[in-house]
This record gives sequence, structure tokens and C-alpha cells, in this order.
Amino acid sequence: MIVSETVVVIGAGGHSKVVAATLIEAGFRVAFFLDDDEKKWGRTIFDIPVTGPIDAIKKEEKKYKAIVAIGDNSLREKMVHNYSDYFDWISVIHPNAYVHSSVKIGKGSVIFAGAVIQPETIIGDHVIINTGATIDHDCKVYDFVHIAPGVNLAGGVTVQKGSFLGIGTKVIPGVKIGSWSIVGAGSVVINDIEAGVTAVGVPARVIKKLG
Repeated sequence: MIVSETVVVIGAGGHSKVVAATLIEAGFRVAFFLDDDEKKWGRTIFDIPVTGPIDAIKKEEKKYKAIVAIGDNSLREKMVHNYSDYFDWISVIHPNAYVHSSVKIGKGSVIFAGAVIQPETIIGDHVIINTGATIDHDCKVYDFVHIAPGVNLAGGVTVQKGSFLGIGTKVIPGVKIGSWSIVGAGSVVINDIEAGVTAVGVPARVIKKLG
């Protein structure tokens, strides 16, 4: 399938490589990368140039389609807030992901290779569903969430805004993860996790309240 739309990738770190690869596999053309780290300017990723700072887009007459390829949830939210007047945010699904036709996906979200999203799930804006993650039926994943590789959400799980679920996390049916919380890698969540905390372990327990 050839989509042939041109997209700008914001960020030129490791995460951006996977976003760019997903865009290319889905048939998009990546025009260039933007990053505020001047050490990256003039470099290429997949022979695609990193052309300069993000503010450079303000000089462009064209309004590009774009994805913020930054894994940090709070920084991704900041970029979206600061540059929404200059980009049209798009979402992309890797062709080797499975997403049921009833799933709703917001703008700016990326579904990576091997991910599975089952019926009646809702994915918010600027969400990352990373490599090989599975999300079962009737889940709600709010804006700016990052679901790391290999995470498994059972049916009816809610992950509120800005939360991060580390690699290999497991969540049993019906559990809620509060906004802007962190669940450590390999944790098993069997009870609700409140907002603004770090939880780790099997079963997951809160070890720190975040500022």
C-alpha cells in the first residue's frame, strides 16, 4: 500500500528511529527530523536528514503532517502544546500490528510492530503502544500514555493520562492506573494504582509519590 503522504518526525533519538521505520513501513514518506540538540543537526537517520531545531518549522510556509517521536510523556505533551499551530498531528499503525476495526485511536498516536489491540478499546491522543504490547477488549488508554514493549493489559483496564507502564508489565482485568504514574518493568498490577506515584513489583506496590 502506498500512502505517499509526507511526514515530519519531531525528535531524533532512538525512539524516533522506530517511529520513522513504522511510518515508512506504513507507506509514508519522512521528509526530515527536527531536534533541539545541535549535535544531531546535519546527521541522517535512514538517509533522512536531521535539519535543525524544532523552532525552524515556524519559518516554513507549508504546514506539515507530523508525529512527536519522544518517549518521555511529559516532554511529548510539552512539544504538542508548543507546536500544535504549526503541524497537523497524524497517527500511524505498523502493518504488522493487529488493531480491531472497532478500536478508536486519537491523533498523534503510534502503534508499533507486533502490537495487538482488541475490540472496543479506546486509545487517546499522542499515545505510544510499543513493540509487541497487547491490549485486550474494552480498555481505555488516555492521552500521552506510553505502553512499553511487551506490556499486557487484560480486558477493561484503564490507563489514565500521562502514565508509563514499563517493559513487560502485566495488568489484570478491570484495574485502573492513575494519571502520570509509573509502573516499573516486569511488575504485575492486581489492584488500582493511584495518580502520581511509582509502583513496582509482583504484585505491584507503591514505593514513591511523584512531584
